[in-house]
Amino acid sequence: MRRAPWVILVVVALAGCSGGGSHTSAARGPGPALPEDQTVYYPSQDRVLTRGDGSGDDLHWKPLGLTFPADLARVHHALVLSDTALTDKDGNFKGALLRAGSVVSVRAVGEWQRLGSDFSRLYQVQGADPGLRGWIDAGAAALVLAEEPGLQVGIIPRMITLRGGTAEYSLLVVADGTHVTILDTSYIPYPDGFHPSGVVSVSLQDVNADSRAEIILEAETIVSLRFLGSTPIRWKAWLRRGLIGAIVPIFRYNESFGSDAGYYYSATDRLFDSSGRGFRDMVRVDTDYTLVNGADEFHNRTVSFYPWNGSEFIHESLQDLPKQGTVRADGTVLRASPDRQSAAVVTLARGEQVYVSDRSDTRQSPDEPDSWWYQAMTRSGAEGWINGVSLDLAWIDPLKIGRAEFRAQN
Repeated sequence: MRRAPWVILVVVALAGCSGGGSHTSAARGPGPALPEDQTVYYPSQDRVLTRGDGSGDDLHWKPLGLTFPADLARVHHALVLSDTALTDKDGNFKGALLRAGSVVSVRAVGEWQRLGSDFSRLYQVQGADPGLRGWIDAGAAALVLAEEPGLQVGIIPRMITLRGGTAEYSLLVVADGTHVTILDTSYIPYPDGFHPSGVVSVSLQDVNADSRAEIILEAETIVSLRFLGSTPIRWKAWLRRGLIGAIVPIFRYNESFGSDAGYYYSATDRLFDSSGRGFRDMVRVDTDYTLVNGADEFHNRTVSFYPWNGSEFIHESLQDLPKQGTVRADGTVLRASPDRQSAAVVTLARGEQVYVSDRSDTRQSPDEPDSWWYQAMTRSGAEGWINGVSLDLAWIDPLKIGRAEFRAQN
């Protein structure tokens, strides 16, 4: 097969692990009696008081991202990244080489084999020539999960030993016909240190209708090696190819996280056209929070906006909701819907305060920066929509003050 003129750019830091965390086994019996008023268990009492912490066999790490062969059906094919020998299942050379740039189908995935401090595995592959059938080292090929003309995106699964346990994760691979970029995806949320990170899904899409495809990536990343019970954080990013193989994130947010301490959240994004000019220029992220304190639970939703600045979507914190709004003038009308012609719900006086929880996708006047419509609730409980030109907005702590707490301040 023809050898591809590719340069492989490896953007991976595998030394100096500064991140980690995953699931552990349950407690193995009662722990020592400790004074409850002076003891903090993190991430949980069962984990801290588990017997046999020093044995090394009580850590059961959750694999990060996709796992193979369970997810083999997601693989389009494998892209061979370097000249590699074709072997039998036992690793014996079969007299043929697969050249860099070859595309092969993946028939089966072998088990991880430990070699000292390292791990390896084999893929059973089939080349375009029926005679090119055998096994290759998994480190020499990328499992392609999404492609379009001139662009292939996939992963290289990896295995690592962490604090007495092992974790499977993956590296992102982007091939554009000129370069192959191999990226440790934890670089995106944690640029200063390596954290095992696994790709959950990847696709190609022109997200903002600018005739340029982005890589839509979902991944989960270990947060901290110090606390082994930490749940991996899941996040989403839109990546764009830069110069000489560079991969540039133009948007990122955390999708979900949970802790044994009773704090967790989940988030979703929505891209829309705020100007009406046919360009999807703003991303809205809705996040649902839950905080558990004993028998009490506090729930609230936040709304964040990311306007496009010409090169990326930038978080606009001044527009984050909820907010406390103060009415600017007497006679301001709270309406049933975000429309000047909709029915009046109640008339508000200057200085009256409202709880602002949502915002319209477009402005009342495209040229009026403050003319968004806001969904608001008065302290008496009346709800409706009010135009932003009639409000002064002030920060409110969304993890302490929800709708009920705002009304209780009356």
